[in-house]
Amino acid sequence: MIKKTTMVSGISLLLLIGVISLAVNLCPKKKSDLPETVSVYDRAAGTVYTPTYEDFLTGCVEGMLIKNVAFEPEALKAIAIVQNTRIKYHLNPKSGFENLGADFSVSEYTPYTRDTPSEEVKSAVKCALNSTFTFDGETFNVPICKISTGRTDECPPYSLSVNLPCDINAPAFESSAAFTPEEVRSALNGGNLPYNCTEWLHDPVYSSGGTLLYIELDDVRISGETLKNAFGLRSSAISADYTEDKFVFTCQGWGENKGMSVYAANYLAKQGKTAEEILRLFYPNAEIKVKE
Repeated sequence: MIKKTTMVSGISLLLLIGVISLAVNLCPKKKSDLPETVSVYDRAAGTVYTPTYEDFLTGCVEGMLIKNVAFEPEALKAIAIVQNTRIKYHLNPKSGFENLGADFSVSEYTPYTRDTPSEEVKSAVKCALNSTFTFDGETFNVPICKISTGRTDECPPYSLSVNLPCDINAPAFESSAAFTPEEVRSALNGGNLPYNCTEWLHDPVYSSGGTLLYIELDDVRISGETLKNAFGLRSSAISADYTEDKFVFTCQGWGENKGMSVYAANYLAKQGKTAEEILRLFYPNAEIKVKE
């Protein structure tokens, strides 16, 4: 009798284990589609870092902020969602992102900083980790800038041109840098330029948002983006003047002048706009995908 009871108990135990195993298989643990860590090449330091994904996103959000500007929680959430989407996009192999073997390199497009983030930034990042912007169901390289010229340029099909007069009052809205003729010649591979330096850069053509599309260097067209990169300027909305034996490049705004302006996002958040409302203003054709 004792043996029969033991046998029945054993069978029951096996059945119970089988039921539990089936339940576990039917309800698998959620697996994150995010890597635990990413690699980041810092050209300035000559070092490759391997922060966690969350820390990298936090550093990229922090790197987009403007010093001495207090950011609202909803603005930080909007920035974090955009940066999260950009990071996911560039992790996708189809983008061909190469940085000496690292996943990313520190740049204005991935402005990763290891500065200690505020608690507000950390909170915004945690809210954004499961939120992604999609266009036609796919992540995309979401355009974003720190400060616009007062009117962003269109970036079809993702974002429209938006009038943002609030940005004109932003700190660091205007910046300038001066260079000698030899520095300009060297940076732009000028070659045989006219003796009169005032004739070097002429006939600029601008977008409706004020971005320099191109300027003539003697008889060669130089894009605003080329000037920006060649001289480390803050934006492509550039005016060029020659005065006192130097070329002075004056910029308006900060960044690509496309998509969401970080400064304007904060201004809108102060007016009571939510992160979703801010994002829909700048990217009306995109959708926010939240992973449950």
